[in-house]
Amino acid sequence: MIRKIISILGILLLSGVLINGITMTQHLKRIHSGLEDNLRSIQQLNQVQAAIIDKNGELAHMLRTVQRIDRGLDATIVKTDQTLTLLTTVVDYNADSLRLNDGMLGYSSNSKQKIQAIRSSLQELSPYMQQLDQMLKQLRSTANADRQHMQDILQSTREMNKKTPGVSLR
Repeated sequence: MIRKIISILGILLLSGVLINGITMTQHLKRIHSGLEDNLRSIQQLNQVQAAIIDKNGELAHMLRTVQRIDRGLDATIVKTDQTLTLLTTVVDYNADSLRLNDGMLGYSSNSKQKIQAIRSSLQELSPYMQQLDQMLKQLRSTANADRQHMQDILQSTREMNKKTPGVSLR
């Protein structure tokens, strides 16, 4: 009888160990599944981080391009200020020329002196017009460089968008 009790207890003990093993196996399967999900998530995170690193490289290129544009704009501002100064001088000389012309109408006897004054004013105006022409050529060159910089920014933006998941290209 003791043997039967010990046998029953042994069977119960083995059943408990078996049930415990099955339960532990189920928990280990769940843990394994969760670890696989985590691995996939980490891989996706790595891909996103790689895209961000690539994008940051493009941002540095874009920053350099914007800095070049800024320097070009500073040069444009200086040239524009110089152009405005020269235009003011041209307007002043034109005003002087108009006053001289009005004087010529009223005083025909002084026409020779007035014509010489106009000629002198126009000769003084000539170097300013040449400077204005040179500055306009430089301004055109700066504008062309700025256009190229803007095209570089556009190309960098397109490259950045290609490398960033979820960004549609337009």
